[in-house]
Amino acid sequence: MLALIPSFIVLASLLITLIIMIRRAPDRKAATIVTSIVMTALCFVGGMLTSAMYTRAVGNESANAYIISILVAIGTFGALAIYIKLDEKKKLGQQPGSND
Repeated sequence: MLALIPSFIVLASLLITLIIMIRRAPDRKAATIVTSIVMTALCFVGGMLTSAMYTRAVGNESANAYIISILVAIGTFGALAIYIKLDEKKKLGQQPGSND
């Protein structure tokens, strides 16, 4: 059971990101849900790239699975935070009365 904890951490980061993306959606139409799923996948790729940098630096043989999974979660949530910040900035720019 202890060997599965890193997998559960990675899966939890993916599912939490998906739930946050769907809850932030303005409606529950099919196109919006698909967009949320695609953005979740892109955030997850950001997390995988973060862990890949660590694995590349220390080598595959000496990489710790717990550190890799935590780096995936940190990278995923970091990409999600960047996406949310950029989305809020875009929404502020599109409000009526803004002079852009």
